[in-house]
Amino acid sequence: MTEPVLQIPEGWQGRAPDGWEWSSLWEAVENGNHTYTDEFVRKAIDVGINPRIILDDGLFPGFNLQGDRFSAQIIFIPEMLITARAMKAGLALIRPLLAAQAEKPVGTFVMGTVLGDMHDIGQSIVTIMLENAGFNVINLGTDVHPDRFIETAQKEKADLVGFSALLSTTVYYQKVTIEEFEKAGFRNKVKILIGGAPTTQDWADECGADGWGKDAMEAVKLALDRVKQPREPWG
Repeated sequence: MTEPVLQIPEGWQGRAPDGWEWSSLWEAVENGNHTYTDEFVRKAIDVGINPRIILDDGLFPGFNLQGDRFSAQIIFIPEMLITARAMKAGLALIRPLLAAQAEKPVGTFVMGTVLGDMHDIGQSIVTIMLENAGFNVINLGTDVHPDRFIETAQKEKADLVGFSALLSTTVYYQKVTIEEFEKAGFRNKVKILIGGAPTTQDWADECGADGWGKDAMEAVKLALDRVKQPREPWG
């Protein structure tokens, strides 16, 4: 299997001060060094680099490299979580600055693990990666009742809703929750995505989902595609 390579942002030198380098931040995020990531991002903010540039040129490359390795099954959840922790340290500093610039989110994504399932590792990674991609993510956590998914989607005027399940005994609640969206009259107002170890494309088709993400990277690509598709507007 081919080892993924670091994708260096084209033209980054023209978007940074003279003598600036991002390589140590790329490496810090890749290796999960959240302390150094925090320090470096603070320095970038102090010298006046635009927060969007910090995100795109500084934080994304190392994180995306690990994401590619995760998709290729070269690394696994523990390594990805370490990288995600470093990414979160940087995002915590620049997210308020991005909000102050009134950058509009790509879309609003409500997600959680279905009723009866207490696992959240996979969806935690997906949440971070969706936020990196520009989504406003409302993560409801684990053991989420269908009514809570529906109430939150309505309140937040969600574009997408995602259901995770890790157990074969709880995956059925993905179908139940979709049926409850239909009963509430909200099914056509959102695109519903599912994921988790016991799920497949066949199951997504059977339960009526709008898409299935086999891993975190695929889930983000799917979300970016589905958010562009037409939906009924929220009242």
